[in-house]
Amino acid sequence: MPVYDVLLPHLLPMGVVLSRLAGIFIFAPVVGGLSIPARVKVLLAFGMTLLVYPTVDHSAIMPMELDLIMLAPMLLGEMLVGLSIGLLASIPILSVQMGGMLMGKQMGLALASVFNPALDLETDVIGQLLLYMGLIFFIMLGGVEFMFLAVAESFAAVPPGAMTLASSPLELLVGMIEAGYELAFRVAAPVLCLLMLEKLTSGFIMKTIPQINILSFGFPIKVMLGIVTLIASLTVIGEVTEVGVEEGILVALEWARTL
Repeated sequence: MPVYDVLLPHLLPMGVVLSRLAGIFIFAPVVGGLSIPARVKVLLAFGMTLLVYPTVDHSAIMPMELDLIMLAPMLLGEMLVGLSIGLLASIPILSVQMGGMLMGKQMGLALASVFNPALDLETDVIGQLLLYMGLIFFIMLGGVEFMFLAVAESFAAVPPGAMTLASSPLELLVGMIEAGYELAFRVAAPVLCLLMLEKLTSGFIMKTIPQINILSFGFPIKVMLGIVTLIASLTVIGEVTEVGVEEGILVALEWARTL
């Protein structure tokens, strides 16, 4: 029997499995960034497919024909699984970065913005620092391994080809985004509170002693006060970040298991 007669029946099921795994490389932390070359992502996706495919029950889609009208929505639905898992895991990390950007804007450091090639956006120094903190916690907690484990376990809940766009976790994503905003404000709260007191004090001084040009020396005081407060609260920020990142990983894993 020719080799292609043996491999041809597995072409469609393997493509469906590959599509679900490839969704991780769009929004997932670490592996979804633009800093990783596209060829490396393709190689990783094919390697994971070869590992997962023998354990998947693909008998339901074996007899299907290669019809593009049926194939396109099927592959899109499968990619939605990996994309949702990566997005759920990345929301806490992006929220921590947003908290750093809030601090940087109030301190006046947003003027010195930098370009982050991993996320294809501009951020400030503090936002970049907290982003790397979140990524470090994500790697230390085994987030990359748990994401691929979540996709692999999703095949037990939803066989290949059975995922539909109606099964997307819209409510869960909305809830995670709300929790992400809360996490961002919790991270930025120490610095924002001290800077609010500094603004009130500066306004009181300007009203009581108008001869003093508060703007000439108020800016460096604001920066110094914000940096000192950030350094003093790094331990608390680290604990909050770790809890948020761990929650994102567990939510993504639980959603994949209960599809």
